[in-house]
Amino acid sequence: MRIITNETLYRRSTRAAFIANIGGMFLLVASVFVLFNAPERFGLYLLFLLAGVISVQVGSYFGRWNRRPDRALNRALKSLDGSYTLYHYRSPASHLLLGPSGLWILLPRHTRGTITYDAKRRRWRVKAKSFLARFGQEGIGRPVQEASMEAEALDRYFQKHWRGGALHVQAALVFVDEETEVQGDAAPIPSVSIKKLKQMLLKSDSKGRLSREQVRQLGLLFEQKPR
Repeated sequence: MRIITNETLYRRSTRAAFIANIGGMFLLVASVFVLFNAPERFGLYLLFLLAGVISVQVGSYFGRWNRRPDRALNRALKSLDGSYTLYHYRSPASHLLLGPSGLWILLPRHTRGTITYDAKRRRWRVKAKSFLARFGQEGIGRPVQEASMEAEALDRYFQKHWRGGALHVQAALVFVDEETEVQGDAAPIPSVSIKKLKQMLLKSDSKGRLSREQVRQLGLLFEQKPR
């Protein structure tokens, strides 16, 4: 399998996370200093406090790049043959697998525990192994909406650049922690643990499969034309 990753974007984002977190901590310390040493300058205290909180939030947002879910996907799919290519932030979708089994938008999540989908309430449930395990892990968020947005981005791109006929784009929610178990099949999009990802992709719906020529042409499209 070929892997094409936008390493520049990862480096830039992790650097932004580091700078934002350091700056946020400095501003929060400065706000405490002003509060106790110059209480008459309350407006300056509020300014430092607000700027510090915003900076830490920005650092937290960019901090997700440090998790590098692309590496977990690479390890799980590395045994696929050379007809497959995995794009990380080098296509209209964040993580896109191209190969004979079709076009797959992969939505990685660092969520540990037992995952089920409550069809009645339309939400995922996470049963952590312990109370402490719930803290510091990534939430599942809104993967259906995320998949729809990425599929729409691909569709707009294909409308401009692709003349090879209709394409069936699929999406999967992938839990990259190897200790995570996914139970049930009621979820609105395929949801799978990283251990079973390759098996699911190879046994996917036949209507999404691509010919060797389609795979070749799409590869040229993603790698040679500007998005």
